[in-house]
Amino acid sequence: MEVEFDYLDTPLLEFSEQPEDLWTIRNAVAGVQIFGGIGSGKSSGSGKTLAYSYLENGFGGIVLTGKVDETTTWLKYAKKTNRLKDVVIFGATRPLDGIHEDFRHKFNKEYQFNPLSYLSEKKETSGKTANIVALFMSIIKAGDRISGMGGGSSNDPFWDRALQRMIKSTIDLLKLAQEGTTKKKTIDLLKLTQEETTKKKTFDLSVANISKVIRDTQLLLDDKKEGGGDYVTECLISAGNAAAQGSESTKRIFEAMDSYFKIDFGSMPENVRSSVLESFYAFADPFLSGLLADYFASDVEDDVRPEKTFGEDKIIIIDFPVKEYLQVGIYAQTIYKRLWQQAVERRKVDKTTKPVFMWVDEAQFFLSEDDMMFQTTARSSRACTVMISQNISNYYATIGGKNPRDRVNSLLGNLSTKIFHANNDYVTNEWAAKTIGQTRQPEMSMNMGDERHSTTMKKALQNQVEPQDFTLLRNGGKTNQFQVDGIVTVSGKPWSNGRNYIQTFFYQNEDEFFVE
Repeated sequence: MEVEFDYLDTPLLEFSEQPEDLWTIRNAVAGVQIFGGIGSGKSSGSGKTLAYSYLENGFGGIVLTGKVDETTTWLKYAKKTNRLKDVVIFGATRPLDGIHEDFRHKFNKEYQFNPLSYLSEKKETSGKTANIVALFMSIIKAGDRISGMGGGSSNDPFWDRALQRMIKSTIDLLKLAQEGTTKKKTIDLLKLTQEETTKKKTFDLSVANISKVIRDTQLLLDDKKEGGGDYVTECLISAGNAAAQGSESTKRIFEAMDSYFKIDFGSMPENVRSSVLESFYAFADPFLSGLLADYFASDVEDDVRPEKTFGEDKIIIIDFPVKEYLQVGIYAQTIYKRLWQQAVERRKVDKTTKPVFMWVDEAQFFLSEDDMMFQTTARSSRACTVMISQNISNYYATIGGKNPRDRVNSLLGNLSTKIFHANNDYVTNEWAAKTIGQTRQPEMSMNMGDERHSTTMKKALQNQVEPQDFTLLRNGGKTNQFQVDGIVTVSGKPWSNGRNYIQTFFYQNEDEFFVE
């Protein structure tokens, strides 16, 4: 009986002519981690080979940018694979050296993507307040890692919970206040009619309005009446209007939120409140002016919706490179990455669903707990994660929080394919050797005496690949005929050599630019 072909078994790479050495979509959706020292050829060798394969097979996806030239690199890949028509660059317009004039106009467009508006418009669970709060906390933790504070605003979860509660109450207030503007009935809670309220203010869900509510609440506590407290007062009036005409669930939300702003916020110990406020302001300030305010605060443009990557196979390059924009670049890309991951997890998948990819070179900049959670289900979502970094020590240093090694190892355990290139980081090399594992190999020992010698042969556990072997792998360039050595291991895959790893090489050909 003829066996039906499984789409997941579609070959993407061939490491030899042997069928055991095919690398398939099934392997790709289980995730890839590439390690290699500076100048090892990891990006231009195995990285480029994978990128070409994904593009040639029509995958859409997102590209995060650590280096300034990452966007130009991917435009070269897209040109080579006839995918330029699918590329969308989300970022500030910049000179794109070498791009043919026929293509330049396509990429000199600036887009807007307001994550709060995007989440609010969703009818599924992604639009719930809890998901918006989770996005805020993810970004705040990313900022803490950048500033050297570890994986969160504090090692004590009390502070995180206090911050989460403040953000949740504020979001609930604005959502109800916005709903209240559509109600016909007016509720005069504080001797101010709903009609007067809506003439004065709008209650759109934005970082600016969330900040305004929190600052006004603090001003009321400080008895600063001049211009202080007006906005939060009007929000409460409009929210009350919505609650009075809403469901029992809406009424419960209003009561909890109303209690928070009128009682709980003010009853917090001063040191607790000031710490929570400072954590929030440190997060919010970049969104009130500068790059994040320019691109992430107003609208949601269709071309940069995450769904475009699997609805229309678009390749969205998040062009806010960390090397240029520093912390703000990490914020911007962390936001988009998380929302893309959620969008991919929501999509319906069947036997023929085409995979999408998330490309993260210099992955240490973007590492988060969200990636660990996402990778546990990425295979069922047909999401091909590719993470590239110099060494595992980068991950240990940047993920922060308690037990960073366990958290990093958890993530890497869910990236099924590991590719190791030349490296001088002994931590990475030892980890790689242990990952590939040991086998029983012949070991000879010799005993020498005054008159007699004896030789004993026995089998002992030894590394299949020793740590020092990774220091001797070829790193491309003319000296090595543009060949980059790599050692590849895939969870659960035996290779034609009978081992769980294969040593191979990747071509590192120089690409021409687009000038024709």
